[in-house]
Amino acid sequence: MQVTAATPQREHEQPMSWARATLIAIGFFFVTAILLGQVPSYLFTVSTNAKLALMEQGFLDLGLLSVGLGVLALEISLLYDPRPLIPWPLFALLGAAITAVGGYLLYMVVFGGWHEFLPDAVTVISTVGGKQVINTTYWPNAGQGYLFNPIWFQPGSIDILSVGELGLVIGLGMFAIAVLNPLVLSHRLVGPLRDIIVRVCVAAALAIVAVWLTIYTFAPAVLATTNFVKSVIGNGLLFLALALALLALLVWLLPVMVNARQQFMPGVYLHGVVGLFGSVGVPLLVVWALVYPVVFTIHNLDSQQFWVQCSQSSNVPGSCTFTPFTGYIICAIVFSVPFGLLIAGLFFWSTRRNMIVLGGTFALVWIGLGATVIHMSDPTQTPFGLLLAASIAILAFVWTWGTQREFAPTQVEQLGCTGQWLVLGTLLLMYLMGFSLLSIPSFFEIEALALFYKAGPGNLHDAFWGVALMGGLAALQMTFLIKRRPMTTLRKFSMWSMLFAVLLEIVAAIQGFHNDVLALGVNAMEGSHALFVGAICFEIVGIAVAAYSAYRAKGLFSVWTIVIAVSVLVGIAEGVVAYSLPIAYPELVILGFMLAMVGAFAYDAAGPDPVDEYAALPAATGDGALARPRA
Repeated sequence: MQVTAATPQREHEQPMSWARATLIAIGFFFVTAILLGQVPSYLFTVSTNAKLALMEQGFLDLGLLSVGLGVLALEISLLYDPRPLIPWPLFALLGAAITAVGGYLLYMVVFGGWHEFLPDAVTVISTVGGKQVINTTYWPNAGQGYLFNPIWFQPGSIDILSVGELGLVIGLGMFAIAVLNPLVLSHRLVGPLRDIIVRVCVAAALAIVAVWLTIYTFAPAVLATTNFVKSVIGNGLLFLALALALLALLVWLLPVMVNARQQFMPGVYLHGVVGLFGSVGVPLLVVWALVYPVVFTIHNLDSQQFWVQCSQSSNVPGSCTFTPFTGYIICAIVFSVPFGLLIAGLFFWSTRRNMIVLGGTFALVWIGLGATVIHMSDPTQTPFGLLLAASIAILAFVWTWGTQREFAPTQVEQLGCTGQWLVLGTLLLMYLMGFSLLSIPSFFEIEALALFYKAGPGNLHDAFWGVALMGGLAALQMTFLIKRRPMTTLRKFSMWSMLFAVLLEIVAAIQGFHNDVLALGVNAMEGSHALFVGAICFEIVGIAVAAYSAYRAKGLFSVWTIVIAVSVLVGIAEGVVAYSLPIAYPELVILGFMLAMVGAFAYDAAGPDPVDEYAALPAATGDGALARPRA
């Protein structure tokens, strides 16, 4: 009898867990929402603004960003070839030089006396002898508010700060890719070393974003953009978080691409060089260079101002902009391109998966970096751009990681009612978390959403709690979806007790606290205090049951009992510090009580069960209940 080898399954033919599919769907959702929603909206806003300065700045910044990412893709294609033709130190030196140029531009604007915009027109209105005097000065050429020609670059066409930041990002990226080259090709950047670097970078980036968001929400004066030192420290921390997240992505992804070179490298060249460099960057730079001469020409031909409208006949094209009709056409064109690419990505997902994954990774990185460079012109918007860039970079890493490895059981099993909610509910919670994070009302191209980082009605910071609660619940549900195993009665009781405690604490916070019961006594209690006391009782019971279950499963000094204890101590410490602050922050006290439950929630979701009749049961019934032997 002849024995034939079985044909190995291709990646798209292998089973996929529901948890992994959910994670991939989340990444696709945010890519789609931003590319099809925010990007066309931004371009419509800047193209129909009172002047085209913001459009010029945006097209230059996004064009340079696209060209820079295309150059990085070309560097990867050249250096990570089995026999690279160009030595990596040359790219390292080039990256260091670009970084130095970007740093020099930032330094000259901040300390060297340069204006932020090139060219720039500064108008000063003063009163002399009871009359208003308007004086306009120009830079860099006195008496000239344009570059090269009166119909060419008008004031504000170039944002030097954005160009400098792009120099830092692209230069550091080129340097990092070059330095990692010998480690990756020699297979030294694998195993524990890579895992440690990636985990430290991602954890540090998450911690910085969380701390910055908390400080900005409850003590915005600490990060005041009007104070130079505070602004530099805050923006520097967010830039560090962005750099760490991108470094984690590089350190994890480069060895994967080298090990599957035939699947990844064509995609790197296609998406980076052909796509971003040739199809996005070059057209944007051409539009940036020609928009004012084109507007001037259209204005001379369009006497009805149907395509272009100008507010001052003596200042053409400086006072001109596109009409809303033209803006809608621009918006439709911009919408149709990524829409077609996304449809093509769905079509080729089953046969060219890794190429589509790289396209999504490039898109997320481009979106994140674009969010920060287009908002450098306004100091009040700069930190939010960096915050979104760091958050999207973390999302890019998590999504790319999830597309390349399975992290949950893949056996065929009915979801049941509970499983269906875990899938749908996790998607919904992640959407609400992203909605909360993107609810930043100070961006010029979007209207304020219904959530607030500044205290809204009831003195509550809606967006902060949206991020914290929705993110926490999504993580809890994702953990259940990954584990896919029955829960003992103790773990169920602990989880529901603490969830009820969280609910009562939220209701108490919404009602508000107007008296200090610890200082004024029991007679000063309000309804919110009664709810909060009830929440504390449920919380104590839930934590105690989780600790008892962990003790039964692994002993008194096991990892899980220590995690639960440390979480409780951290939460108590945070609550005591918040209560002792000169300014009352009841929300921070509640945050401390919620932090105290994190360890117990983690055990309930992922911890081991005691050895008893419930843990020994083999499977669930599919509806969330434990399987029972038939009588």
